[in-house]
Amino acid sequence: MPNQPDDITRLRTAHYALEDLPETIDFPQHPGGELLPVVEATVDDIAFAIVAAEQENSAAYRRVAALQRLYKLAREAGCIGADRAAVAVLKKVGQ
Repeated sequence: MPNQPDDITRLRTAHYALEDLPETIDFPQHPGGELLPVVEATVDDIAFAIVAAEQENSAAYRRVAALQRLYKLAREAGCIGADRAAVAVLKKVGQ
């Protein structure tokens, strides 16, 4: 049937909380390591994908926090916009 929305589109419009649902999921535990379409994923597949996404999120949060700390330390060391943050911080801590 032409002009019929696909399953992922129907899921995304079924509930506002599903608007950002990805088309595929990827996680190390999946056999073959290939992307798996969400509409073909089992409940266990989704659970494994959640764990993998949480690990990615934690890593991203740690990167953000480290960058924020470097920025703050550089500003505390007197850096302005064009200064190299790492150089100033290393000078301040005596490295």
